[in-house]
Amino acid sequence: MADMKQNTGLRLIFSIFLGLMFTAFIGVGGYTFYPPPEQFNDQIRDLERREKEIWNSKPQEQLSKEDRDQIQEIVRERNKLIDVREAAWKPWARQTSILLIVFATLAMAVSLIRADQLPVISNGLLLGGVFTMLYGVGWIIATDTSFTRFLVVTAAFVITLALGYARFVRRSAAVPVVAAGSGIPEGAGLSDIERRVRELEDRLENAAQAFIRKDGNSGNS
Repeated sequence: MADMKQNTGLRLIFSIFLGLMFTAFIGVGGYTFYPPPEQFNDQIRDLERREKEIWNSKPQEQLSKEDRDQIQEIVRERNKLIDVREAAWKPWARQTSILLIVFATLAMAVSLIRADQLPVISNGLLLGGVFTMLYGVGWIIATDTSFTRFLVVTAAFVITLALGYARFVRRSAAVPVVAAGSGIPEGAGLSDIERRVRELEDRLENAAQAFIRKDGNSGNS
C-alpha cells in the first residue's frame, strides 16, 4: 500500500514537472525563433547615458541653459523612441500570444491520444498545455487592443472547454459501467438475472402443475 502511494506521488510529481518543462520549452523556443523587437533599445540606452553624463558633469545649480536645453532634447527623443518601441511591441505580443495558444492546443490534443496507456505522459502534456495557455493569455492581456484580446481569450476558453469535454466527459461516458465486485458489465448482469428469474418461474409453475395433478389423482381414488 505504501509503495502504491509512493508510486502515485512520483507519477504526479513527474506529470507536473513535465508540464512545466513543456511550457519552458515553448517559451524559450518562442523567444529564440521569434524574439521581441529590440532595435530601439540600444538607442534608448545611449540617450539615457548621455543625459546622465550631463547631469553628473556639474552640480545641478551650475547647469547652463544650453545644458538644460540639451537634456530636454534628449528626453523628447528618448520618449519618441519609447513610443515607437511600444507600437512595435504590441503586435509582437499579440502574435506571441496566438502562437502560444496554438502550441497549447496541440499539446492538449496530443494528450488525448492513448491517454489510458500512457497516463503519466498524457497528464504531463495536458498540464503543459494548460500552463502554456495561461502564458499565452497573459501576453494578450498585457496589450491594450481590447477587441483582439477578447477574441483570443474567447478562443482559449472554447478550446479549453472542448478539449476538457473530450478528455473527461466523453471518455468517461465511453467506459462501460461495471457491477461492483463482479467484473461483469451492468447490461450483462441484468440479462443474467432476468434469465434466472424466468428459469425460477418455470420451475415453480412446473411444480405447481405437478402438485395439482397429484392432488387430482388422490381425489379420484
